[in-house]
Amino acid sequence: MKNDLIERLGKVRGFEIITSDQQHTLVDLRAFGMGASELIRRLSEHGVVVQKCGKDCIEIDSESLKPELIDAINSTVSEWGRDLASRNIEDVLKGGICVGRRDCEYYPCHFEGQDCTFCFCPFYPCNDERTGGTYVERSSGGKVWSCVDCTIIHEPDVAEEVLEGLKALKPGEDMRSVFERVIVKRLRTR
Repeated sequence: MKNDLIERLGKVRGFEIITSDQQHTLVDLRAFGMGASELIRRLSEHGVVVQKCGKDCIEIDSESLKPELIDAINSTVSEWGRDLASRNIEDVLKGGICVGRRDCEYYPCHFEGQDCTFCFCPFYPCNDERTGGTYVERSSGGKVWSCVDCTIIHEPDVAEEVLEGLKALKPGEDMRSVFERVIVKRLRTR
């Protein structure tokens, strides 16, 4: 079981397993994108304790190497992505810029079934090819939804309308309704 977990850790884009023995696993995060201190802080919010080891590494003791660790890392990256998306939407609204993420260093995914563009769109995966999105071959095998050719969510007026629509949602209301009201409406007029 431990070997399976170490293998799953090694599949996290940007995680490099340096060493693993009976007592601990050492992971280099230099290529991960989130610093060791931030990852440790975010994991602790999920009740998972890992230690910082040098500037860019974490050490996971054998007691912490459980399936829950992988789940916590996945949740942490998703939360981090939502935070990045929020900042990106704010940047788009402030600066009036229209950008895509063709240059993302983590493309096509952090985890199985997750495209990095999830970090930048609240509707990921929309599965609507009219946006420019499509299924692509994932680096770890299989298909994953890619938004690489979709820029509609990054258009300042669209981003502002989406943000307002999301803020207006009532508890339990589906975000898909905002996608339909804003994105699909615009796609029909193009």
